[in-house]
Amino acid sequence: MTDSVPTQPMPEAHAPAEGAKRGFRVPPKLILAVLIIVATVWFVLVNNQRASIKLWVHTVTAPVWIVLACTFAAGLITGSLLRRRRRHK
Repeated sequence: MTDSVPTQPMPEAHAPAEGAKRGFRVPPKLILAVLIIVATVWFVLVNNQRASIKLWVHTVTAPVWIVLACTFAAGLITGSLLRRRRRHK
């Protein structure tokens, strides 16, 4: 009896897949994260003047970027709570 020999050559384990590029490839999420970080740092450096916010009785004075960051965080928290409430129904 004769051993059967494969008719097609087996691909090598270390050979790159067809269509694959050699070299380092930067993931799109990393590029987006770097762009957001750069834009945030620029925004903070540009908006360093102070703003006064009246909260019923007290007045708070803080840099504009902190006021906007707090407003953004409050919006994220509110959106998260509303979405969570809607999922439970």
